[in-house]
Amino acid sequence: MIKRPYARLGALLCVTMIAAGCSGGSGGDSAEDIAEEGTSPIVAQVASYDLTTELPQRVIVGLLDNDNNVVSFGDVEFAFSYLGTADEPLETPVAGPVATADFRPIPGQDIDPVASGPRIGEPSDGAGVYGADDVEFADAGIWEVAVTADLPDGEATATANFEVVAESDIPNIGDDAPRSDNLLPGDADAPVDAIDSRAEPDGTVPDPILHTETVAQAIAAGRPALVVVSTPTYCVSRFCGPITDSVAEIAAETGDDVAFIHIEVWRDYEETVLNQGAADWIWPNEEGEDIHEPWVFLVGTDGTVIERWDNVATDAEMQAAVDEVRS
Repeated sequence: MIKRPYARLGALLCVTMIAAGCSGGSGGDSAEDIAEEGTSPIVAQVASYDLTTELPQRVIVGLLDNDNNVVSFGDVEFAFSYLGTADEPLETPVAGPVATADFRPIPGQDIDPVASGPRIGEPSDGAGVYGADDVEFADAGIWEVAVTADLPDGEATATANFEVVAESDIPNIGDDAPRSDNLLPGDADAPVDAIDSRAEPDGTVPDPILHTETVAQAIAAGRPALVVVSTPTYCVSRFCGPITDSVAEIAAETGDDVAFIHIEVWRDYEETVLNQGAADWIWPNEEGEDIHEPWVFLVGTDGTVIERWDNVATDAEMQAAVDEVRS
């Protein structure tokens, strides 16, 4: 039995999120300098769960106003600065990478992400986050991102701090994937909602295509696998259901040469008991207390992680990665 305290995400993450985008170089003004130059009718929230040094990776940021409306559509600019460590902060921030980030809508919305430039609106008009791929951080510690958006009423900038670690405790690109023996429908030793939190009392799951084999079986067979670790019923960020549904839709349109697997986070939500299969992937370490979901991992034919998405993932991101691993 794996019993863990469950860290609730902040309210900002419950409103919206999603992303990916364009890579950037380094240099230029620091995030602090840029923030001082702009106005701030918006608030930034870094939505990435797990950022590390010396590895090109995706950074996602959500933008809201003070009334919890969201900034959507178009592109924004990211400028990163290194602030030092919590124990040894720098007197002067060091300018880091810059990137243009594009808007990616949460799955399940029928909207055009580039229909207009960035604008503030209600989440029902288009919810998502901005993000950039292939961002590299040279040093572990505290970083700041300044996000600049060209809104209809003028340019606005918001900043947010976040941590970059030297090494991730979550399976990262290039790591061996956990050979999980995740629960499957019919497993006698598990409650039905430990297979999927949306399961019916008779054990019927809404997406049986994601519950036909274990990760260990797929890797042993030399098949790539798209693994979503999520809890559609209990997900605090509210993205688990849409992302799990998206994986199921991709699975329905893809051949049997790729395995698609959903691992439910909780064996017993009320008692905060994790499924072992989920713990294999998202339990950071025995000392840590934070558990974040959803996560999606793409495992290659050699059993290594070749892509991962934390918190949010678009249909386009996942479909492109699946197409590439099949080619």
